[in-house]
Amino acid sequence: MSETVTFETTFAVDQESRTLSGVLLPFGVTSGPARDRVSGKVSRYQFAAGTVTVPDVDEIAVVLNYGHDNETLAAQVGIATHLEAKPDGVHAKFRIARTPEGDRVLALAEDRILRFFSAEVLGEFDDKDGVRHSRSAAVDGAAVVLKPAFPGAHITSVAASAAQEENTMECTKCSKVHAEGVTECATQAVAAAFTKADGDQLMEQVQGLSEKLAELEKIKIPVGPGAAQFHVTEEPIYRFAGTEPAPSGHDFATDLLAAARDGDAAAFARVQEFTGQYLAPTFADQPTTTADTAALNPSQYRPDMFLGQAPIPASPLYDFFYKGTRTDVTPFFWSKLDRANTDIGIADHTEGVDPEDRDLVTVVGDTVTPKPVSGKVHITREVADQGGNPVVSGLVWYDFERSFKVALEARTAALIQAATIAELGTAIPAGSTGTVAGAAVEDGLIGLQFLADGYRFQRAFGHVDLYKALAGATKGDDNADKLYPIINPENATGQAASKWAHLNIGGYGMYPAASLGATDVNQKSIVADPTAVHVWNSGLTRLDKLQESVEGWDLGVFAYWAGIVYDATGLRKITFDKSA
Repeated sequence: MSETVTFETTFAVDQESRTLSGVLLPFGVTSGPARDRVSGKVSRYQFAAGTVTVPDVDEIAVVLNYGHDNETLAAQVGIATHLEAKPDGVHAKFRIARTPEGDRVLALAEDRILRFFSAEVLGEFDDKDGVRHSRSAAVDGAAVVLKPAFPGAHITSVAASAAQEENTMECTKCSKVHAEGVTECATQAVAAAFTKADGDQLMEQVQGLSEKLAELEKIKIPVGPGAAQFHVTEEPIYRFAGTEPAPSGHDFATDLLAAARDGDAAAFARVQEFTGQYLAPTFADQPTTTADTAALNPSQYRPDMFLGQAPIPASPLYDFFYKGTRTDVTPFFWSKLDRANTDIGIADHTEGVDPEDRDLVTVVGDTVTPKPVSGKVHITREVADQGGNPVVSGLVWYDFERSFKVALEARTAALIQAATIAELGTAIPAGSTGTVAGAAVEDGLIGLQFLADGYRFQRAFGHVDLYKALAGATKGDDNADKLYPIINPENATGQAASKWAHLNIGGYGMYPAASLGATDVNQKSIVADPTAVHVWNSGLTRLDKLQESVEGWDLGVFAYWAGIVYDATGLRKITFDKSA
């Protein structure tokens, strides 16, 4: 089964050519924990050289988005101009769009606020030692993000030349504007002005956070509704609990000493980054417990996990009599043949004598007028903003479809029940057992074979009372053998399908039809010729954002339905009253 995974790595920026480049997906490096949004399982991932393929960017567009937002047009900020799988990983180069959002991404990248790529990967994986190893994977997309996934995935170089449109940008390494074409900064890093007092103050702050950070590492942040299948969050760069070093390979005390004593700019940058991310929040004096997770890990609105009211139910009557679509409300006339009085046929011919006139007789037809149906639901702006309009609209649309299918079945049943229909054979006495009812139904079905056109009856539809009586009926007085068994019937005139989905009565399929009425209501089952009844519908028309306002909008639907009992002689009813 394929899985979609996202991972973050570093990139470099070139403002003048409007490009971001770097390692999109490293090989041989184990990621941080990733949560499967479907199963909730948390795993770590590793990709190996030779297992990842990249598309040809000249043939397939690989779009760069911001923060894994694949829905909002404005969030699509660039397109890949180069993708290459090298021994150390997938290298990428993206051309950034000339849009306000693209300009913003470039500016944030130069200021080292945006520093990481996030690969969107579709692949198959094998479990080994608690890590999901790629068996085969393909790069499907990319994003720029704030947080990295892989240990040590920090930006390696950011060099800005003079910007376009006569604006100049200073290099983030040396605070100077380089000459055109110069991308590498040759200026040595200036020793950090970091005093012993600064170090003591930082150590005092850090010592009180050891236990709190250990607790924070256990908290798994859920993926937002707009993210890809998995999202990976990197462990902090320093560890303060346990004997194992942090995956980054850096130690807080060592970096603090190197920054204060040796003027190590890189170590000082790591300390600043860490303290900015993890010392800024204000914690209460009491120890962090599981009760604090509500504030640290707030509930998220997840309409993508909603279930509709219920699955779309079966529509046995409507599906059997459906004849096609009607696209509008225009009435149409439906002619009918008088089968009883029409006398068309052949007889022995007498030489020299013209055949007797025969009659084609019609009865008054019917004008069929399609009837409109509609529905509307209001979606507040807050619901759409929290869950995403496509997800919410899809949920609403599913329930509209379900409601429409229920309505089509109910209308078809009502159309049939309003017609005058002859009884199948002899009416079943009230209070009869299922065995007696079964014998009466079989006798009536046999009787159809002695009608000139009795073969046209193809299917039966059972009311709940008759259907349950037949399904439970037994042969003889010992109640040992089912009249319509499910498994291995012997010497039986029929059988029941798995899960009692339908009954086979001498070759006639009887299907349960809830639309014919609840128990003790109506109590009439149907045997039918498929041409006896005709029903049509136009299909649902979706009407989006009706009467949109600041606080929300309406999602509506509209459709037409039409139906006619063309030939009541093609229907037979089976009346069964289970009460004595």
